[in-house]
Amino acid sequence: MSDLPIRHRTYETPYTRTSAHTLARLLGGGLLVLAALLVAGTLLGPVGFAAIRYPIPGHGALMSQLVALDVFSVAIVAPLAVCAAVLVLRRHPLGGVLALAPSMYTAYMVPQYVLGPQYLRYDGNSEAFFPLQLALFVLGWTTALLAWQQIDPATWTPPGRRERLTGGVLIPLLAIVTFTRYAPAILDVAGTHPSAADYQEGPGYFWTIALLDLGVGLPAAVAAIAGMRHGSPWARKVALALSAWLALIGPAVAAMAISAWLRDVPGASAGQAATMTALGLLFAGLGLTLLTAVRPAASRARHKECENG
Repeated sequence: MSDLPIRHRTYETPYTRTSAHTLARLLGGGLLVLAALLVAGTLLGPVGFAAIRYPIPGHGALMSQLVALDVFSVAIVAPLAVCAAVLVLRRHPLGGVLALAPSMYTAYMVPQYVLGPQYLRYDGNSEAFFPLQLALFVLGWTTALLAWQQIDPATWTPPGRRERLTGGVLIPLLAIVTFTRYAPAILDVAGTHPSAADYQEGPGYFWTIALLDLGVGLPAAVAAIAGMRHGSPWARKVALALSAWLALIGPAVAAMAISAWLRDVPGASAGQAATMTALGLLFAGLGLTLLTAVRPAASRARHKECENG
């Protein structure tokens, strides 16, 4: 007697629907709180009421960077987090994709606010606001994990030429080229007389970002290139997450360069600001290109979900 073929039921059970709704509410709510805390941090920081006084020079390179990041967070990152929350709560397939950008940006940027200042060298009170930074950091990586869980490459069509080129080659390659700038920078700071003004003011900022870029960003870029060439489904998610991260990090670095130029920081120039702005716009443009490459498949998946009730 031959075995009868087993039919696998593919529809969603009430339990999985409830679980999906719960995760969506957690992610959406987390993103809204994240946006609110980003705005609160900016209002309390040097851009707002200056209630938070970081132990760094008041008019140096580091202060110009923090001012730029605060402005960028309240003008770009917080509104993007709100938009992502709305999409997630409406169960739009692109909600999780969009949520990656503000979540990963926050988890990446907050550590430098805590590890960068020289608490024993300069006066300040940012230690008293550690709970705010801790909450932002926890919300950053938890919402990033929830957003990652929301993304399902199985609902996407097979990667087309544009997605393979953008997500598998251009974005990772541009990230690798960008990260190679650390070679001369590390040689400089490893010497007896480092020349970088921001490093002299607070070495912790440099080493925190260098650790994250070279220890997380660079391996992710290499993995995305290797995985996309082999057609691995996980590589599409890695490439998408990398592009979402760089789509905000690139413009944020450009904002810091512009701020340094406007505040007449030693070593800053209009040419450097223009170069970083062009690079930031390139990262943002490539991120949007990859997002639109998966959009048709996501839209069809949503339409099919609506038809099925």
